[in-house]
Amino acid sequence: MPIFEYLCKDCGQAFEKIVPRYDSAAVCTHCESQNVEKQLSVFAVASPGKESASGFEGGCGRCGAAQPGSCALD
Repeated sequence: MPIFEYLCKDCGQAFEKIVPRYDSAAVCTHCESQNVEKQLSVFAVASPGKESASGFEGGCGRCGAAQPGSCALD
């Protein structure tokens, strides 16, 4: 089942929900409102990076980008 991100239009809470289908209804996990909007999600793949003498080298881990700062989430 896919995981979707939502934003509640009543209380402003952002949340994720596992749903059986893309068009399944969602309810806010904070205020239980049905006035929610599905957000655009970014697909990310984490890679193990590469090992160096000083330890693990890789991205920041937030989006899977190879270089920290290249995704603007830093």
